[in-house]
Amino acid sequence: MSAADRINAAIREADRHVETLIEALDEWDRSPAHSWDELEADRARVRVVDQLLFRFIKLQDTLGERLIPATLAVLRESFEEWPMRDRLNRLEKLGYLDVENWLSWREIRNRLAHEYPDQPEVRAALMAAIGAARSLASLYRNWHARLKVTGLT
Repeated sequence: MSAADRINAAIREADRHVETLIEALDEWDRSPAHSWDELEADRARVRVVDQLLFRFIKLQDTLGERLIPATLAVLRESFEEWPMRDRLNRLEKLGYLDVENWLSWREIRNRLAHEYPDQPEVRAALMAAIGAARSLASLYRNWHARLKVTGLT
């Protein structure tokens, strides 16, 4: 598969996740829960949050596993032997992302994936994930637009 094919496949996958993520964020904004008890009492809100968190995780995974390497490939960077931190640093230098934001989103994602909802830390991570999801969606949209403008997609 060529670099162009890989980046286009990554974009198609990320587009699907970001579209659903934005829909879930819009739905959340129309009826946010202001407390954990309020959220737990409303199954419709729980489903919205589940979708929001799932798409946040899937979008982040797609960007990390597919779009980062595909972007570096179309930029003709020899990244294959680089650890992820070096890949992130290079993309930050090129203006595609902010490493600290990426790492904080990753930490939120990891906390959500490895904790239980009844723990206070997870409740905090859940609320942080909603803000992080907005930022991640914005980052992806800017990244995608930049790839289009530069003719890389």
